Amino acid sequence: MSTKEPVNILLVDDQPAKLLSYEVILGQLGENLIKANSANEALATLLKTDVAVLLVDVCMPDLDGFELVDMIREHPRYEKIAIIFVSAIQMTDIDRIRGYSSGAVDYVSVPVVAEILRAKIRVFADLYRKTKQLEQLATNLEERVLERTRELEDAARKLQNSEDRLRQALFAGRMGTWQRDLAADKSFRDGSLNVLLGLEPVQSTQEVSNYLSYVHHEDRQALTTAWQDAVAQGEEYEAEFRIKRRDGKLRWLREQGRLADSLDGNTKFLTGLTLDITDRKRAEERQELLIQELNHRVKNMLAMVQSIAMQSLNGGGIEERELFLSRIHALAACQDLLTKNHWDGAHLRDLLKSTFAPHGDLVSRIELQGVDKIISSRDAISISLALHELCTNAVKYGALANDTGRISIEWRIEPLDNGSKLQFAWNEVDGPVVEEPKRPGFGSRLLKSLAAQSGAAYVSAYPPTGFNCSLTLPLEVIS
Repeated sequence: MSTKEPVNILLVDDQPAKLLSYEVILGQLGENLIKANSANEALATLLKTDVAVLLVDVCMPDLDGFELVDMIREHPRYEKIAIIFVSAIQMTDIDRIRGYSSGAVDYVSVPVVAEILRAKIRVFADLYRKTKQLEQLATNLEERVLERTRELEDAARKLQNSEDRLRQALFAGRMGTWQRDLAADKSFRDGSLNVLLGLEPVQSTQEVSNYLSYVHHEDRQALTTAWQDAVAQGEEYEAEFRIKRRDGKLRWLREQGRLADSLDGNTKFLTGLTLDITDRKRAEERQELLIQELNHRVKNMLAMVQSIAMQSLNGGGIEERELFLSRIHALAACQDLLTKNHWDGAHLRDLLKSTFAPHGDLVSRIELQGVDKIISSRDAISISLALHELCTNAVKYGALANDTGRISIEWRIEPLDNGSKLQFAWNEVDGPVVEEPKRPGFGSRLLKSLAAQSGAAYVSAYPPTGFNCSLTLPLEVIS
């Protein structure tokens, strides 16, 4: 509260004329004047308003001034309100004692002398403001002291815990810190670095040769050369090397450091960070294997494309070229499915839908019945090409060549001693009358070739009611 901020003055009297006169007399003070016509109204005002001075008439019909003040003083919130009694009757000493005992600070007799009343009110209003200012200053000082105390405690806590947090972070990240005194040929290791070496998680200072004893013998010279080059050139250095832990396990470490001076400038030392990169190295090895596997798959794919091209375009014209393109598209659609699954395999039902998708509305006349299963990339490519040929023949000559034909595809997975096999059946009905071709087409040759290569069984038939075939294919185990 500022020195000029007005305070609340509560005027209590049951006579409106007297309240008006108080208001006229005190208006020059510039304070907030609040009027109450009864003790109850005054109590209601006090419950919702902070009041600096209470000017109250002693004689009121519901509660007299003494009783009102007694009630006010019972509440701790109102203990410090300056209360001035106004009396129109002759006050005895006993009355005055009673008033002071109840907490009044002064008396004003009627008729009221305006200058005296203003002076009294001004004194207590200023006192209220100064008291509030002191309270605010005390509160601010206490808050600043508490805040500063908390800051000091937090700083002390942070200082005390910083090393623990750093140690925990280094341990969680499988990292450690070190310093190598070049003059003394000593190596300081923190607890996290010792953990990487398979040692106890405590700080240690050893000869540099002790650290080198954990480095794989094939990598020691390269690591030592990297240290020497960093010192000679005054540059940062980094190295990757293997260590053999005390428990016999091999791990890969990456070390990064730089040349630094001691605080007194008289000693140079290398300081840096060591990181366990074993997982990264293993991932790189797996990636290399995956690349080799991918190369192998691509070579197989190219060989298959070459075979399809030779079969499709051998002495053929436009129709043969279109067939060749459709087979390549089927192969590409299968590869898209496998790519989405990172070549870990494909769902058989997704493979069927993808193969039939280019035939648009005709797909609604194909019924699929079977439990879905993830099959390997090898089996997915083979089955996709076989299904493409069956569907293409059905569109050209079979059940999908008219408006009434339908195709039913049923499959089930049966266990084998070392895996499982696919029992697949293709049945066409209500299509054009079917006759067995005089020479096998590409689809038949592909299915027979697939069966021969994978040890599968393939059987086909051409009854007049519609072409049907069955395939029993041992499935590759997915690791």
